[in-house]
Amino acid sequence: MINLLEESPINIAGVMFVAHPTKVDDVAKELSEFPGAEVHVTGDTGNMVVTIEEVIDNPKKSKLIDTITDMSHVNGVISSSLIFHHNDAGLPQHQGEKI
Repeated sequence: MINLLEESPINIAGVMFVAHPTKVDDVAKELSEFPGAEVHVTGDTGNMVVTIEEVIDNPKKSKLIDTITDMSHVNGVISSSLIFHHNDAGLPQHQGEKI
């Protein structure tokens, strides 16, 4: 869960994945195992909505785009589309300014 009052910046993405319809459950399970990922909705036609929060202390990769790219290569994924992105690094509390 995201706490917008955290001291470190949050980088989060909403991604629409399309999986082969016969592999939806397996793909959803595998996508949900990625650090910071949560599968919210899956459909019988293969569509699924996933949010991914960048995990800074992830020893393997620390960039959100790397996680999305790796998720796109999961067996059964047909396509992925970024539908939302939020980065609050530009907010005053992350710039050293007092609010």
